[in-house]
Amino acid sequence: MISIAMATYNGAKYLQLQLDSIRNQSYKDIEIIICDDHSSDNTWEIIQKNAAEDSRIKPFRNEENLGFKKNFEKAIRLCQGEYIALSDQDDIWELNHLQILLGIIANHSIACGDAKLIGSSGESLGMTLSDADCLEIPPAANLEVAYRVYFNSSCFQGASMLIRKDFLKKALPIPEKAKYHDAWFAALAPFVDGLIYTKQIITQHRRHDSNSSKPLEWKKLGPIHYREAPRLADRAFWREAILERIDNLTADQKKFLNSVKKYYTRRLARTRKFKNFFFRLPHYKAIYTTDSKIYLEW
Repeated sequence: MISIAMATYNGAKYLQLQLDSIRNQSYKDIEIIICDDHSSDNTWEIIQKNAAEDSRIKPFRNEENLGFKKNFEKAIRLCQGEYIALSDQDDIWELNHLQILLGIIANHSIACGDAKLIGSSGESLGMTLSDADCLEIPPAANLEVAYRVYFNSSCFQGASMLIRKDFLKKALPIPEKAKYHDAWFAALAPFVDGLIYTKQIITQHRRHDSNSSKPLEWKKLGPIHYREAPRLADRAFWREAILERIDNLTADQKKFLNSVKKYYTRRLARTRKFKNFFFRLPHYKAIYTTDSKIYLEW
């Protein structure tokens, strides 16, 4: 069985469309865990109506607002399935969303797919999430995933993830310093059983002013793409969290985590930051998931 963990908060405007797409999935053996974070609109009424129509829906309502990260963790912990899919309240799943992810996950910790971007009214924005996140070459190996996530940004969307339940023994609780639950999962997966990615479109991902995460702001100058360098955010402490939770790291994994420590230590010292440029050069393709564009950061 696949469990779907959905976190809702004041999502009445788009929620029914997403619930319809989940209830009509081609893969039928599912349960739908919905944790509402004390919405003030009629989100809870929509959830209750759907639960009355479909016994696979199991609704829960928080007595006080937990925030999206802790609300997702609560929903995940309530799931009973061998696999857990994460769901936002405002997307629309392709009807074979679960079937595709289940078909590729094998023994990996996480399977993730691409998404088509749509606007607030459901109109196509003419690009995919992989386009927006500059994911030109999908990583093929665990440490390739890690180079992208740790030294650039996570391009693996939680709302298009399927997670093996045994992975969550390592992943939960979500560290307090983690800004986003899905970025933490993507950062940890390369050090457990890995993350596999497909550019098949499995989600219509809605972009609007209320999104909890924002797209990368790359600016273009011909073949050159540039942006302000990402802040330390989660990345600087992920290494410590992983060392605390994983006790059977390989030599290559340990070497990688040591490079993470050195990299972010240099980031804090202005006179040593230039050395990171020489670190990025031999790992350019993995960090930027490209073999054609030139990326600059300041």
